[in-house]
Amino acid sequence: MPVSKVVNSEQWSVISDCLLFTVYCLLITGCAVTRPTLKIGLVAPFEGRYREVGYEVIYALRLAVREANAAGGVAGYSVELVSLDDSGDPQMAVEQARKLAADPQVLGVIGHWLDETTIAAASEYDEAGLPLLAVTTAPELPPLTFRLAPTTLSCRPSTLSPCPQTVEDLRLLGGSAENVIVSAPAPLPDDSADPAFAERYRAISNGVVPRFKAVLAYDAARLLLDAIARDVQANKTATRNGVAEALTRSNFAGLSGPIRFNTERDWAEPATWAYQWKNGEWVKP
Repeated sequence: MPVSKVVNSEQWSVISDCLLFTVYCLLITGCAVTRPTLKIGLVAPFEGRYREVGYEVIYALRLAVREANAAGGVAGYSVELVSLDDSGDPQMAVEQARKLAADPQVLGVIGHWLDETTIAAASEYDEAGLPLLAVTTAPELPPLTFRLAPTTLSCRPSTLSPCPQTVEDLRLLGGSAENVIVSAPAPLPDDSADPAFAERYRAISNGVVPRFKAVLAYDAARLLLDAIARDVQANKTATRNGVAEALTRSNFAGLSGPIRFNTERDWAEPATWAYQWKNGEWVKP
C-alpha cells in the first residue's frame, strides 16, 4: 500500500515560511538572481614618476563601471574592473599584460598611457586575441590595438621634447613651464559633451582632480562596454574576437566627440584640444 505522509502543523509552518521568503525574494531586488560577470582591464602607472596619470584615469574607469552596473549591467552581465600597475616600466608592462591575457573573463584592456609601456606590451595582447584600447601616438602597433589618440600631438614651444605628460613634468620644468601649450586628445571636463562628468568623478575620486586624461579614460571605458554589449546582442555571448570586431564598427558619441576607427584602427576623426599651463592650471589659451 502506498505510504501517505502527513504534514503536521509545525512542518507546514516551516514550508509556509519558505514560500513567503521566496515570494519576498522575487519582490526585493536584493534577492535577484546574480548576473554572470565579465571583466575589463586597466594597466597604468600607479607608482613612480607618472603615478598621477594612473590615479586620474582609474577613477574615470571606476565611474563608468559603477554607472553601467547600476543601470543593470552590460547586456545581462555585471562588469568588473581589473586594474594593474606597470609603474611606467616597459618590462612590468609586459608582465601585467600577460596576467590580463591569461584571464579568459577579460574581454578588453585600456592602457598603458605611455608610449614606451604601450609599445612593449601591445604584442602580448595581440597574441592572446585581446583587444587593447591604447592611448598613444606610437606607430606600427599590432592589429588588435585600437589607437584612442591622434597619431600626432604637439606642444609649444616646439623645443620641448618630449611634450609634458603630467603636472609633475611641468613642475620639473620650473618657470619655463609657464604658458606652455599642449594639444590634448580630449577636452577638460568643463569643455566636454557632459560638464556634469566632473561632479560625478569628484564624488568618488578622493580629491583627485579630473583633467583631459580622465575624460578620455571615461570615453574609453564606455566605448569598450558598448562594443561588448553589441557583441552579446549579435552573438548571444561576448568573446575577445567578437569585441574586437564590434570595436571596428564603433560609432560612439563620447565626451570627447564621435569615436570610430579607420581601417588601420586609428581614431578616424579625432579632435585636438589646446590648453595652456598658466598659474598652476590648464586653461584655454
